[in-house]
Amino acid sequence: MQTAVASQPIPTINIHKIKSSELLAGPYSYFVPPYNYYYFHHMDKLDFQLDWIRRAGAVYPLKEPTHSFTTNYRYKNHHYTLSDYMKRNAVTGFLILKDNQIIYERYFHGANQHSRFLTNSVGKSITSTLFGIALEEGKISSVDDPIIKYLPEMRVSGFNRVTLKQALEMATGLDLTYDPYDPHSSTHQFNAAALTGVPSFTHLLKSLKANPKIIPGTLFDYENENSEALGLVIEKTVGMPFNEYLQQKIWSKIGAQSDAFLYRAKAQRDQCAFGCLSATLRDYGRFGLMMMNGGSLGGTRIVGSSWVKEATTPAKFAKPVDKNEDLSYGYQWWIPSNSDHAFKGLGIFGQILYVNPTKHIVIVETSAWPKPEDDKRWEESSKVMDAIVAAISRGK
Repeated sequence: MQTAVASQPIPTINIHKIKSSELLAGPYSYFVPPYNYYYFHHMDKLDFQLDWIRRAGAVYPLKEPTHSFTTNYRYKNHHYTLSDYMKRNAVTGFLILKDNQIIYERYFHGANQHSRFLTNSVGKSITSTLFGIALEEGKISSVDDPIIKYLPEMRVSGFNRVTLKQALEMATGLDLTYDPYDPHSSTHQFNAAALTGVPSFTHLLKSLKANPKIIPGTLFDYENENSEALGLVIEKTVGMPFNEYLQQKIWSKIGAQSDAFLYRAKAQRDQCAFGCLSATLRDYGRFGLMMMNGGSLGGTRIVGSSWVKEATTPAKFAKPVDKNEDLSYGYQWWIPSNSDHAFKGLGIFGQILYVNPTKHIVIVETSAWPKPEDDKRWEESSKVMDAIVAAISRGK
């Protein structure tokens, strides 16, 4: 069951007029309202280079809903419905799967089942899975290898003391500052490379310095640069572009219904491995089902169950990952502290891929929040996910 709620026409945006220093928090950007309501499922309408990831073979079947579904949840001493959640959190698409049965599917702001949604850093979790495949194929020897074994050009950078595992766990000890609102933070240097293509991601990573006060592997520091380094390692070791390897090893094997794509600036020579993927909600759901099933789907093994377990096991740091101590981090996956062995891919502005292997539930949410990060919205999303799992488990 699905609906599409139309919104007001969105003015055309010119990416060449966006200030890179305001990409995540300025008044004129595809990342912010009102533009993100439209462009988060129309990234192909912007003047970017698209790196296509083609589907192949039979579509993995998902059963259409058999009855309506809703649930209530409690947040900040108030009771809300699932419909309330959609409105309160600028949701553009929402899908709930119990194994291959669609329990609930809704679209908003002009989106529909065929829309390809940008999920920002949820793409990091897919990069992790692709890394695991390259490791199992012997292209990469060990997660404990130094990055410079595969990218010797990074010897001049802070990556010269970093292992692949430390990059997977976001614990590289680089001198970086993630702050969308600070024009002097490294976030804005990275955004400039993503938006304009200058410098290349390779050149940017080579310029990064180590933080002499932080030993790699001891402190969690969530940065796009770590995921991009992993993408460059994958390309170097498998001998093909990132999108082609993703197409060959994952997208063509999960029974995707549609092609997907990555985007990058036309002047950017390096593909994006940190969160530029656009795909349909149902195909994100299929990827989630594969992870839920320990790396296989429809009888096809995509990645080993041992990798799925390792990637979704919390890393151990001196300080907690989340200030509320609700989330841990694995290999580019977020791990809630509650039971069920659930894990999540999360992306700024409210993108979520929730996987619960114990209860056989996958939830995909795409949103267009007004700000890139909002602790209250993340907290509310956790409440509604828990309520959904509880309601389905009770048979409602």
